[in-house]
Amino acid sequence: MLGAFALFAGTWRLWALTALVWSMYELCFCPTRCGVATREGDACRNGARGRLFACTNVAGHQQLKTDALWRLPGRGNPLARLRPRYGDGAPSHRKTPAPPSHAVEPNQRIVAYVAVVCVFAVVIQTAVGLAAL
Repeated sequence: MLGAFALFAGTWRLWALTALVWSMYELCFCPTRCGVATREGDACRNGARGRLFACTNVAGHQQLKTDALWRLPGRGNPLARLRPRYGDGAPSHRKTPAPPSHAVEPNQRIVAYVAVVCVFAVVIQTAVGLAAL
């Protein structure tokens, strides 16, 4: 609806608002599955809100999803070094080996990429638009 109004009005501000609202919905609010890889290698089917968040049924899933999302652009979680650790160096929240780097379902990764790119595009478009005023 907002996108149709932006098309009718012909202004970049409404397009930016449309992209930002869609991105925030996809990243934070849309009902979806957790998608974290389980010990069996299957994706967790518990419900979650937003592509950035994991289910609340399993305590370690949010940390695993956060780590997997940080690995998507090729970097590790910069805050992982601040986590408490056991004597053997393993993180205290993880008593089993870490799942592979594909700990998030591929379709969730693609939508998360698109939503983040839209957020960056909106920020750049807004900066250019404000500079032109």
